Amino acid sequence: MKYFLPDEESLREIFGAYMDKGLRFEMKPDSYFGCYALKVRFAEGSNASPVLPLYPDKMQTPEAAQQWLEHLRDEQLAMITRGLVG
Repeated sequence: MKYFLPDEESLREIFGAYMDKGLRFEMKPDSYFGCYALKVRFAEGSNASPVLPLYPDKMQTPEAAQQWLEHLRDEQLAMITRGLVG
């Protein structure tokens, strides 16, 4: 199965407002989810590093991958960072 993973440009396009506030996104295999995931890095010295799963069934086409990343941004990341970006 094809698995479309975002590149730096795609991450900037989707998560740019968060990146501008200092968040960084690291894509890596995640054994808990059994797939790739985006690890969200907050400011230097922060112990908080939420992980957002990139499930293969959500990432089969570039369009589906973008839709899933937007969902993660609008639902999951928005809850985690409430008040950070507005």
